[in-house]
Amino acid sequence: MLRILLLRCMQIILKSCRETHCHYCFSEAPADVVFCPLCTIPVYCSRKCQEQAVGGISWNQDTYLESNSNAVDLGILSLTSTRCKATDSKQIAEHRHECGGAHWAAVLPADIVLAGRLMAQYIDSRMLTGKSSAISGPKMDLIQHYDVDSPTSKLESHIYAIVLLSCLQKHYKSDLSWKEETLAQMVLLICQVKVNSIAIVCMKSMDGSQGLTENKGYSAADDGVMCSVEQVKVAQAIYMSGSLFNHSCRPNVHSYFHSRTLFLRSTTYIKSGSPVELSYGPQAGEMNLVKRQKSLQENYKFSCQCSSCSELHLSDLVIDSFCCPQSSCLGAVSESTCYKSEENCVHVSIDESDICKLSLPHVSKVDEDIEKVGKLFFRNNADLKIDPGYCMSCRSQINLSSAVATSEKAASKINRFKELAVIDGISEIPITDALQSLQQIKKLRHPYSKALAQAEDAIAEAFAKIGDQEQARKHCEASIMILKKLYHPKHIAIAHELIKLVSIELSLGDRASAAATFAQAKAIFSLYYGPDVERILPYVDALKRTVSGGFIGAP
Repeated sequence: MLRILLLRCMQIILKSCRETHCHYCFSEAPADVVFCPLCTIPVYCSRKCQEQAVGGISWNQDTYLESNSNAVDLGILSLTSTRCKATDSKQIAEHRHECGGAHWAAVLPADIVLAGRLMAQYIDSRMLTGKSSAISGPKMDLIQHYDVDSPTSKLESHIYAIVLLSCLQKHYKSDLSWKEETLAQMVLLICQVKVNSIAIVCMKSMDGSQGLTENKGYSAADDGVMCSVEQVKVAQAIYMSGSLFNHSCRPNVHSYFHSRTLFLRSTTYIKSGSPVELSYGPQAGEMNLVKRQKSLQENYKFSCQCSSCSELHLSDLVIDSFCCPQSSCLGAVSESTCYKSEENCVHVSIDESDICKLSLPHVSKVDEDIEKVGKLFFRNNADLKIDPGYCMSCRSQINLSSAVATSEKAASKINRFKELAVIDGISEIPITDALQSLQQIKKLRHPYSKALAQAEDAIAEAFAKIGDQEQARKHCEASIMILKKLYHPKHIAIAHELIKLVSIELSLGDRASAAATFAQAKAIFSLYYGPDVERILPYVDALKRTVSGGFIGAP
């Protein structure tokens, strides 16, 4: 498998994680954090992280950068001090220009502060190499989409650029002068950050996962323990090389982070000459076609033309759909207008003015599920229109607005049951209501819909918390079966759900089933993380020992 390591160019922790995560390695901060010695805004998990952030370059030490000025790597510069300083200075290199009493970096949005760091890095690198003349700004070979920005967004970028330059000018004072085009360059830099920055995510343990990392283990007595993890966005970064990869809603590489380093690992065989594609966020199976297109347009200013957005797939037909009122029909009922043209394509209406054009899959790729779900699309009729609320297989109609309202109300009751499950002595009434709500969703939503998968998962988690592990297993397995239809059996999302099932099976004392389920999850994790599985997901090793019978803390 292909594995690529990319050093970051510059990064910034998100405001929501400033007090909970290290500002250098982005791991969860301990109770005894290490502060920035001047402004106390950045916190670090250890003295080592603080020292790595401080760096040690001075004018006397900078022989490498001076003799290799044409090969200065911005990623390396940001690992060390980005400005020549006295040896007794204790300033934090990457945020030194943000110190000074005003604390403007704590007020401005994270992407604006990141743009400021890139500008400061550019200035300091020039000063390190003796080029401290008039400054214009970094000219990064990245798209900026300023021309398609809305007037409001352009005005916002100009205002932030003026504020940012004013703050930087206050820090650098008379050390340098600005060129006439500096403001324009700052505006473009802000636009580049907005459409090219990548979210740094960490895996956060939920429920039983934390116990596993502490080697507490599982036993049949561990009622209410359900192992799960979720991705948490902790920082934002610009990766010069990473920004050059194309997006796909079905990527052939998986991106993950360790500290400040981005790793890309192929998850499927990539033919020579084929593009290496990663996901900028939304993926097929996670969002429907309409939502993916809107998300990418709003955040990255482009219309996706990947294989999932140009060819009809099962997941987009069923993910947010309702079921046909005819019990014998597996057809999907959509909230969007779909019609088939003479070109053998399906057109999906996003709104009145925006249409997605999807080619029908080749006959060799048409499986039984997609043919049953959208039977009308695969008939020989040249022109076909399916309005919202009509079945894609038999044209039966449902009351769409009523179905949406009832489904949402039922989902709300299930989530309420999940919240009440943490309270001791829960009565039978919420349980009965939740199961009745699940039946309502099953009657309304398509059997492969995401809403049904989420409902089954919420019920499973609630039953696990109140100690009914048999019911928890039943509903967890049902959720996984649906997700395999939406994604594919070896998708990373399936592995995380399998880990939940492992914890339930361990609580039941069914170690044989737990071992088999864990083997499936471990195989998927190895595909996505390779040798870094236990480093990125530390609970996996502890869970492996538990499944093998070597757990600690059994009664």
